[in-house]
Amino acid sequence: MIAVITGDVINSRKVNAEIWLPRLKEYFSKITLDTDKWEIYRGDSFQIEVEIEKALEIAICIKALIKSSNQIDVRMAIGLGEKNFKGKKITESNGTAYINSGVSFERIKNNTLILRSPSNDFDAYFNPILKLLSFVSDNWKPVTSETIFYMLTHRELLQKEIAEQLSKDKTTVNKALKRGGYDEIVEIIDLYAKKTQQWWS
Repeated sequence: MIAVITGDVINSRKVNAEIWLPRLKEYFSKITLDTDKWEIYRGDSFQIEVEIEKALEIAICIKALIKSSNQIDVRMAIGLGEKNFKGKKITESNGTAYINSGVSFERIKNNTLILRSPSNDFDAYFNPILKLLSFVSDNWKPVTSETIFYMLTHRELLQKEIAEQLSKDKTTVNKALKRGGYDEIVEIIDLYAKKTQQWWS
């Protein structure tokens, strides 16, 4: 079982790609050393293959990274399933994970994060949660987004250390995390990881 995240950047033409594209490439390179497992195409669309337990955390990190720049956002679909064919590029690979990701991406309407797996029960359990997660994260401001991205990618650090790394006051970091619902989001990430292990381990 693998997870495939398909996404595109909303309002990408409003912001110079040099502001967000190198950061997104750097993040993908840190997630996986295998460059065949991710691709950015058509300028503002992307696809990345990840472990199923990590998929939601990675999707939220992508959201926070993109929204660190003003005026742009991102919508994503997580597809869980199998990989039956490995192409030279991820966009040439195939399997139920790719199909589920592509189909659910086509069906995104008012929210910006959706999931499709081999289990209707799993989808029915998580998609209402993801709608709420979308509602919260769609309203993040750049400062909140940057702080949440840094916290999620440096979970081993204390808030005080994060504040130092970002050259911000600890109170500013704490307020940004509260505004963004960071603690609650981490609970959802951990719940998702636990449920995927229970469902498909």
